[in-house]
Amino acid sequence: MPSIEDFLHPLHKGIWEVSIPRDQVTEPFGEEWVRSQINVPTPGTMASYRSGQYHLHETRTEFKVHLDRYDPKRHPLLHLIDDAPLLLMISETFITLISFTRQQPRPGTGGQIDEQNAVLRHHLILGPLLIFLGVIFIIIPDLTFFGLTTLLIPGVVLLFGVLTLMSSVSIHPFRVSSRNDLIGGVWIIGVAVILGWIPPRLWGGVILVLLSGWMFASSVMLLRRVLRGRRAVPEGFVSRMLIGAVSLLLGGASLIAPEAVLMIFMDILGVLTVTAGGVVTITGIRLRRMMQPE
Repeated sequence: MPSIEDFLHPLHKGIWEVSIPRDQVTEPFGEEWVRSQINVPTPGTMASYRSGQYHLHETRTEFKVHLDRYDPKRHPLLHLIDDAPLLLMISETFITLISFTRQQPRPGTGGQIDEQNAVLRHHLILGPLLIFLGVIFIIIPDLTFFGLTTLLIPGVVLLFGVLTLMSSVSIHPFRVSSRNDLIGGVWIIGVAVILGWIPPRLWGGVILVLLSGWMFASSVMLLRRVLRGRRAVPEGFVSRMLIGAVSLLLGGASLIAPEAVLMIFMDILGVLTVTAGGVVTITGIRLRRMMQPE
């Protein structure tokens, strides 16, 4: 009765990823496999699990397992720098969004029709809205950044604080149902007020320091491995070399022209938002056509 672990030996012999057909794994995952909620987007992935340095992607037909260089629980920063560099996350997000356009919605029956009608309405509203927002990000990135930092981020935090505060209080009769939620709500509202007072230039400086630091660190670690040859980069020699080189260039450019680099990231955010909106809209159109009587 083979388990996942029986197929993982090649990962310790220079193979970066193994693909295991689902019908060949008869044993359920052990307790050491924990579902991972935050991952680099990967096309076709239904769920993701981790066990130490092992990272498993579950698809409809197989399990794909690779060996991360660093366990994210033990070395979260090193994992983020080497296993999940910023440019890799951006590129994989774009590829994953594009892959959704190839998926055809499945027809529903009975009670599923009402659910699909609701999904259709959401898609045909949300898709164009995302495209519009993405275009705004690209056309006026400086004004958009100002709105995100001074209005949206503090507003979202404030809303979360208010909801937390409301959940701690019962009106009829009036009583505090949760002291911890009450204190937490007050703290969150206080954080929202502080965030609202932070000037956009300081926001930009902090964000740029974090992004450029991430890119610099990734470029150093990736290019060091690239210089040791292909065997040191089993996940893809050319791709990691390009990611390392571009990360180094962008990190250096952030020291020379920080505002321009920040606007480049706003443009990237805009392109990703437009792409997401396009995927949602296309999915909605396909679903609408599928539901129309022939």
